[in-house]
Amino acid sequence: MKYFKFWVKEPFDIRVGNQVETIQLLVGSNVSKVVAAEEGALRAKVIEQRIAEQQPKPLNEYDAAIKEHVAQIIDDKNIVTVCRYGAKIWNTTQYTILDLDHYRKGWLDIFKPLRKLSLKERIVFKFEENLTRYPQLGGDFRIYETAKGIRVICRTYLDPAERAHTNLLHKLHVDWLYVQLSNKQKCYRARLTPKPYRMRIKTIKLKTPLDCETQVYEDWAKDYEYAAQQFSVVRLVKTIGRDFSREPAIEYHDQMANLTRGCKLA
Repeated sequence: MKYFKFWVKEPFDIRVGNQVETIQLLVGSNVSKVVAAEEGALRAKVIEQRIAEQQPKPLNEYDAAIKEHVAQIIDDKNIVTVCRYGAKIWNTTQYTILDLDHYRKGWLDIFKPLRKLSLKERIVFKFEENLTRYPQLGGDFRIYETAKGIRVICRTYLDPAERAHTNLLHKLHVDWLYVQLSNKQKCYRARLTPKPYRMRIKTIKLKTPLDCETQVYEDWAKDYEYAAQQFSVVRLVKTIGRDFSREPAIEYHDQMANLTRGCKLA
């Protein structure tokens, strides 16, 4: 998981053939904005050299950074960022988080008591059914209901960059885009605060982490946070195995998601 606390977006001049072209680079640093700008100048030089030598950018040269404003660092394995529509996002390399909106159907399902269950109940039923088939998931889980599906937090961490684990997530019917993002950023993500449109408040579009430094965002965030107090993001369905609810990142997740309030899910 790669993230930066300081960001700059600056123009840099590079030579392309016989002309000078200006490029815009968004660059991050965990030291300062000055260091980020210096990194930007170095990156511009590299781009200029590659163009001159007609060299493509090597695949996987850099780990994909989380290009979002860092709102809080819980510890070295858990951070909170602000996504493009303003919600707070938990990023973790300590737990495996599964976002389940559907389940994989099988012909044997006709013999199981699924018809009487809601979609979310069926998702949970099928997940529990898979636990004996995939022991690498561990034995400790917290299962939550979300507005549109089920969130499972597994205490065992499976590196999302490993192909075997990516294949496992697909078998569990985890959202395809979520799997790809987890693989690219080498972490798992979970939304902590409501989606603005579900609260029927004004939405915002954040194009870069720098947008969170504007007065427009700060004014919007005050209204958003006030409205978010009236909603929950998750509702606990059940726990399996050992209780790990007192671990700092889990406590933070439950508190930010308004778990105990029991409000309407958003």
